[in-house]
Amino acid sequence: MRVDLHMHTGYSADAAFPQSVEDKVRACCAAGLEIIGITDHLDFYRTRGPSENRDAEACLRDIRAAKQAFAGELEVLTGIEIGQIHADPAADEFVCTHELDMVIGSLHAMPNDLDIYFHDYKRLNCDAFLRAYFDQMLEMEAHGGFDVLAHIDYPLRVMKHGDYVPSFDHYMDRVEQVLRACIDRGYAFELNAAGLGSWMKKVGPPQNILYEYRRMGGERISIGSDSHALDNAGRGIDDCVQNARDAGFTSVTVFRNRVPEQVALG
Repeated sequence: MRVDLHMHTGYSADAAFPQSVEDKVRACCAAGLEIIGITDHLDFYRTRGPSENRDAEACLRDIRAAKQAFAGELEVLTGIEIGQIHADPAADEFVCTHELDMVIGSLHAMPNDLDIYFHDYKRLNCDAFLRAYFDQMLEMEAHGGFDVLAHIDYPLRVMKHGDYVPSFDHYMDRVEQVLRACIDRGYAFELNAAGLGSWMKKVGPPQNILYEYRRMGGERISIGSDSHALDNAGRGIDDCVQNARDAGFTSVTVFRNRVPEQVALG
């Protein structure tokens, strides 16, 4: 099955607008996808309320309507991407009071509430930053409340500057802690194609991390384009599938009503 379980519509503040849920689903049909998860942003913070979504309630209504309207053409899963689920009890309340197929857990912002994309890495101690990043990711995993652990390589996309090329190679002890928590708590580990649009020019995570996840006993993976526009729906999915196959995976985990099911890689 050709799946794309991470994508955004105009309800996400950082996505192309206007871009309706219906438009997105039609673009996914044209891309030959068979199962999709629409997972618009809803980020939570320590010092301010939720943001990054123009209208979460309307978003979920539109996804459910599309699920019915496109039945028989492709399967539409009702999802949400929760940023910093551990930062505000309101995040847990939102998840518990809404009918969802899948919840993506993401770490976009550090405790200062500044998105990782907007730090000045030329002036930061990047080693200290990455160690703090893994601390936050472990805290988020321990908190729980989500199904898919998203884009572990999120900082790598934007930290490059001058002669500094960011890598997790010297942090594999921390990476392994994150992977162990992912396995033990039953999260699906995400292959995410957004790195294709960065200096990296490849899908994430770095392949050695995916191999390590498999070696440690990881069985659940998720695959997503992280598309924010209509013209890149399904972007990088074939690359993600190939990386998964190379690491020994033959199936992808699909959540329906938050219950995991293994589906053959397409």
